[in-house]
Amino acid sequence: MDSHPEYEYITVPVDNRPRQQAKELKKLSKAGWQVLSVRPGTMFAGLSTSSLALCRRTLG
Repeated sequence: MDSHPEYEYITVPVDNRPRQQAKELKKLSKAGWQVLSVRPGTMFAGLSTSSLALCRRTLG
């Protein structure tokens, strides 16, 4: 048994609205993803305002 599991990482855009964001993060966790962090969106014009969630799951 390997004591250092390998992980798969993804970055997923999520809604900035708290209730909608919670629903999206809950769906990710039910799909086997562990949410490591949520980075807020930017307020600069022309750039994306959605937050980014960094997620990981164990391979294998």
